[in-house]
Amino acid sequence: MFYENHSTLEMVGQLMVATLFVGMLAINATTKVKQHADRMAVMGIPMPMVTLWAGFALQAVGGVMVMLDWHTHIGAIILIVFTVLASAIFHRFWTMDDPLRRHMHLSILFSNVAVVGALLLLMQFPR
Repeated sequence: MFYENHSTLEMVGQLMVATLFVGMLAINATTKVKQHADRMAVMGIPMPMVTLWAGFALQAVGGVMVMLDWHTHIGAIILIVFTVLASAIFHRFWTMDDPLRRHMHLSILFSNVAVVGALLLLMQFPR
C-alpha cells in the first residue's frame, strides 16, 4: 500500500514536494509553452520545443512517481535531474545585467537547491 511505512509528516512532505512539480507542470504545459520555447531558442538551446517537452515528460513521470509513492527513489532522481537541468537553462543569473532580475534568478536557484535537498531526503524513505 502507498505510504504505509511513512509518518504523517513524511507523507505530507512528500505530497507537497510532488505537488510543486505536478502543479507547475500543469501551468507550464498548458499556458507557458510558447513563452518557454521562445526563451530557450534565444538562449541557443537546441531544438527548444523538443527539449521543453522532454523536460515536461521528466517532470510528469518523476512528479507522479513521488506523488503515488511508487519507486519514490527513482522519481526523486528523475526530479533532481529535471531541476538541475531546468535551473541551468532558465536561471542563468550571471548573464543578467539588471540587479533585481539577477537577484530574483539567484534566489530561485537557491530555492531549487533546497528542493533538491528535499528530494534527496525522499530517497531515504522505505522502498
